[in-house]
Amino acid sequence: MIQTVAIIGAGIAGLTAGCALRKYKIKVDIFERSDSVTEFGAGITLSKNATSLLRDLDLFDELETSSYTPKGSFIRHYKTAKQIAHVDFNKDFLTADRRDLVHILSKRFLDMGGSLQLSRTIEKVEAKSGKLIFSDGENCYADLVLSCDGIKSRIREDIFDSTEPRFTNNIAWRGVIERSNLPEFPGNDQVNIYHGPGGHVVHYPMGHKDMVNFVAIETRENWEEESWKREGNKEDLLKPFKGWNENLQNIFSSSEKVYKWGLFDRKVPKLLSKGKVFLLGDAAHPMVPFLGQGGCMAIEDAFTLAVLVDKFKDDLDKIKVSYQQLRRTRGNLIRQRSKFQGKFNHLSNPLLMRLRNLAVKLFVKPNMENIHSYDAIKEISKVA
Repeated sequence: MIQTVAIIGAGIAGLTAGCALRKYKIKVDIFERSDSVTEFGAGITLSKNATSLLRDLDLFDELETSSYTPKGSFIRHYKTAKQIAHVDFNKDFLTADRRDLVHILSKRFLDMGGSLQLSRTIEKVEAKSGKLIFSDGENCYADLVLSCDGIKSRIREDIFDSTEPRFTNNIAWRGVIERSNLPEFPGNDQVNIYHGPGGHVVHYPMGHKDMVNFVAIETRENWEEESWKREGNKEDLLKPFKGWNENLQNIFSSSEKVYKWGLFDRKVPKLLSKGKVFLLGDAAHPMVPFLGQGGCMAIEDAFTLAVLVDKFKDDLDKIKVSYQQLRRTRGNLIRQRSKFQGKFNHLSNPLLMRLRNLAVKLFVKPNMENIHSYDAIKEISKVA
């Protein structure tokens, strides 16, 4: 009988799993090594495949009040900003500040009676027994242990595989600007994506104090920083996008600070669970952010596992088999599609760029619908 769950990591995956499990009255402890629940970065996009699950958990309405509901997405030429294609969104698509999402999740988890312990570092987990050993020498046991500790997950490395994260030859720059600094053309307040040679740029309002998040991706051969993310120099950001639309250059310049980090990838392990330990989110299937699905996959994982725990409380093997069946193929598919999207976005050959723009016109709508229409609740019903 599964009565207690320990979650390692208080990010989107861990907190969503905590809320979903508390819905079913499971005792949940979340252990976070930091001294506060924080989230790096600013913007996040959440499509219907994730927001429909937040609705089921009664989290959507609160998030919507501090988010933005874009009507659609414009794909534009990197130099002229001319519209290449447009996709309409429904009311289930949100853009938000990641920190707002994490705050809402953590507050709801605590309100639901969950336990959130900060400054708790896990030294080791014993998969067979569900024993957690802390750096201060204390230990505890849980019926299930959920590893939600990100791409550099130590739990994954110790129990599942020792493959190292690999640099993808992409560097991301992020900044936040006031909405008044956006270029004045139709659709400037929606999701805007610019495809260019060797890189792409995305910007969208977050619904947070009238601010806009932008992300600029450049292709680079190596990443030598000790830290994966740090404050960057705006001049270094402007150089790789020289010759792009001047409005984008103005957006970059108007940001008070810019941050940069290397984008890393890691193969999906053959198994997503061993003993009593499960992998969720970036610990299971880290992916480049070119489809805006990283947070969505974490929410799908968390929701799916919680429902399976409720359905099969007395059958751990059934939970493991069902979770593997539902989440490994899905996570790996989106990971591979995200990887391809990066190469597609960054084509530099003029002929291939023209062909890419034509392909965008023809296929962007059905491709996006295919990803966003995934129904986790329907898929779970097939095994539960």
